[in-house]
Amino acid sequence: MRSVGFVLQAVVLWRRNARCPKLRVMKILLALAAATLATVAAHSASAQQVAGFKPFEPLVGHCWVGTFPDGKQTDEHCFDWVFDHKFIRDRHVVRHGAGPYEGETIYSWDAKQKRVVYSYYNSEGQVITGVVNPAPGQLVFPSHYDTPKGTVQIRAVWSALNENDYTVAQSQKSGTKWKQLWTMTMKRQ
Repeated sequence: MRSVGFVLQAVVLWRRNARCPKLRVMKILLALAAATLATVAAHSASAQQVAGFKPFEPLVGHCWVGTFPDGKQTDEHCFDWVFDHKFIRDRHVVRHGAGPYEGETIYSWDAKQKRVVYSYYNSEGQVITGVVNPAPGQLVFPSHYDTPKGTVQIRAVWSALNENDYTVAQSQKSGTKWKQLWTMTMKRQ
């Protein structure tokens, strides 16, 4: 769309400067060069974004359910593209627990950091933000949130992502060490 705007500007400049052919040609060339640069820059940013979302592709368009170690509670995550593949939405609901709990995560491409970042909103009113660190065969989600007792550092590791299932390992930092809280296998529905 930007390049169309630049071409229209070039036509306007051509009409305004019809009496001076050299100036007309120079302005048209400048406008076309700017249009080309804008198109290349937009394509480059878009290509990086698409590459950043690649590890999520097996998840998007599907719902996944896992059972917590207690054997009772379940966690359902449904992933969808948002705004023509510019974002990914992950809506989740924990069922069969002490009370209702749900949340929504929006994954986006951060061009400055050149990585996927996320914002998680839950039914308890928390907002947790973080980054996604891709590793071979894994996605690592380091994060933290504040409580009246201080900051809690958490980390989720999703591994063995494929078209049928993946594993989630949730850990919390205690002192200088990470303590695994639970693991769960998410199965495609």
